Amino acid sequence: MNEAALLERAKQPNVLALAVPQLILFGGMLVMLVVHPNAVRSGLMSTRAILVNAGLLACWLLLSFVLLPRVLRNDYLRAAALTAVAVAAVFVLVIPTLHDEKVVEAFPMAESMRLPALPAPSASPDTPLPPSTTAAQPVRVSTGELAGIDHDASGTASVYRLPDGSIVVGLEGIDIEPGPDYHVYVVEGANRRDKTDAVYLAALRGNQGTQYYEVPREAGDVGEGWTVLVWCRAFGVPIANATQQAR
Repeated sequence: MNEAALLERAKQPNVLALAVPQLILFGGMLVMLVVHPNAVRSGLMSTRAILVNAGLLACWLLLSFVLLPRVLRNDYLRAAALTAVAVAAVFVLVIPTLHDEKVVEAFPMAESMRLPALPAPSASPDTPLPPSTTAAQPVRVSTGELAGIDHDASGTASVYRLPDGSIVVGLEGIDIEPGPDYHVYVVEGANRRDKTDAVYLAALRGNQGTQYYEVPREAGDVGEGWTVLVWCRAFGVPIANATQQAR
C-alpha cells in the first residue's frame, strides 16, 4: 500500500470506535423503552418531556458531528469523549428507571411526644412515686390509596398532625415505578394531576418503602380534599397521586 493510500485511509473515520458511544446511549434508551414502556408513553404525552428530549438529542448530534470533530481530530479521543458523555447520560436518565430505592423511616416524633425521664425510685418504700406522664399522640387526619398516573404505583399516603401542631405526610408501604427526579407535593383539590398552586415537600427519598415528609406550616389546613402528588420534575409529568379522605 503506497503512502497516498495510507494517508487517505488515515483520513477516513473509524466507524467502529465512533459507534460505541451511540450504542451505549441509544441502547440504554431502548432498554428503558422495553422495561418501562409506561414511562415512555407518559413522556410522549408531555410537551415539556418532548421538548427536553428533543433538546438533548439535538445537543448530542451537535456534539457528535459538529463540535467534537472540530476540537478532536483523533477518532479514538473523540469516541472516548462521547462515550463519557453517553455513560453520564445513561446514569442520569436511564439507571433511575431500572433501579429500586427502598427507604423505610420511623415515624417522626415531635418534642412534645417524648416522655420525660422519671426520677429514680426512692430508697424509702413509704415515699410515693410521681404519677406517670402520658404524652399526646399524633392524629391521622386523612388518608388515601396511592394510584399510578401512566406509571405503576401502590401504597397509601396519609396526613398526620403531631401534638405540636406540625403536619407530616406519610407515604407508607409504597411501590412506585422507578424514574428520575421524583418529588413530593401536596395540592388542594381531589385527584389533582398537576402542581399548579401545589406546596413542595421534598425530593422522593425512595420509590419503595415508608417515608415521612414535613409539610410547611404556611400550607394551611392540609387534609381531606387535598391530593398528595408525586411528580417527575425532569420531564414535567405526574407519576402518582392519592386523594385524601377523612379517616
